[in-house]
Amino acid sequence: MDSLVLQRPWPWQSAQGFPWNGLQIFSGPEPLHLDSGETLPAWHLAYEEWGPVDGQPVVIFHALTGDSHVAEHPTGGPAGWWSGVVGPGRGLDTERWHVLSFNVLGGAMGSTGPSSRDEEGNPWGSRFPRLSLFDMARAAHALVHRWHAGPVHLVGGSMGGMLAFAYAALYRAEVQSVMAIGAPLQHNPWAIAYHQVGRQAIHNDPAFLGGNYYGGPGPRSGLAIARMADMISYQHPDSMNLKFGRGLQEPDQKEFQIASYLRYQGEKLVRRFDANTYLVLTEAMDSFAMEPRHIEPLRGLPIWMLGIESDLLYMPEEIQRAHASLQATGIEVRLEWLKGPWGHDTFLVEQDQTSEWVREFLNTVSET
Repeated sequence: MDSLVLQRPWPWQSAQGFPWNGLQIFSGPEPLHLDSGETLPAWHLAYEEWGPVDGQPVVIFHALTGDSHVAEHPTGGPAGWWSGVVGPGRGLDTERWHVLSFNVLGGAMGSTGPSSRDEEGNPWGSRFPRLSLFDMARAAHALVHRWHAGPVHLVGGSMGGMLAFAYAALYRAEVQSVMAIGAPLQHNPWAIAYHQVGRQAIHNDPAFLGGNYYGGPGPRSGLAIARMADMISYQHPDSMNLKFGRGLQEPDQKEFQIASYLRYQGEKLVRRFDANTYLVLTEAMDSFAMEPRHIEPLRGLPIWMLGIESDLLYMPEEIQRAHASLQATGIEVRLEWLKGPWGHDTFLVEQDQTSEWVREFLNTVSET
């Protein structure tokens, strides 16, 4: 495993026991030319895999603050962020499917990103180039193509669903099917607005230091506020009413439970994520749009969109419009729905339900 990648883990990595059992490092075979016009001369992706090597291949793309660790490994280690979906006997059955998951380019958990060290051992910081989701898909393709030479199934939630669309648009001949969960075809003003609040909070934190804060405390307050804003967008009023109502936090009864919850979520992300990665990934998400030239290659490709009925970030009517626009261009697309009051986070909260939809998707597309 690449020693430069894993030397001196950052605090947010150490807090999660990084590197986990099963973690591997893929080094890009050549410089990566980016949509911005810049070039990454050397880069790598952290990835993990599960299941028999002769199983049908499935690639999982993670959401904004996710990483490669979707499930535990037979060799032990911590549970993953989608352990209810990926594993033996689950919807994505690792006794049947050969599964790959990776930390996206720009990420904070082992892949090349702003916190990565250059060849001289210095963090990239503010020097790290602007990325697009299509750049991330190109980096992913280099890994996936080495991992499996034939077509693969793609599954992703939220940002991961957008990445799955981007990957399929670029590499249609190497994709068997796509399942995009809670993911639009472009980022619209409502979603961009939440990210802008978060980025502004980070930029205005005195400890941000223009993005060159490594070795110091970093913009902890700014990143926490960014997470608080995002957590509001991931919820639904019904879920907040169910979980908190107008209850006050014990023991002093001076703070609403919802206020305490948001503060806790902000502090939790600070312990496990990097502010510069938040900036890089949210800017990539906000610039994302599947234009006609991206949609045209999807003809003949089985696509499932799994919307979320209570989603206030990518609302049901937005997902319905995206579905209708794909159908109008002759794309083979099926729309289904995750139920529950939990908002955008439903695909993470309702893992049993999500697991069953993933199972039905994979069974259906593997029979066609």
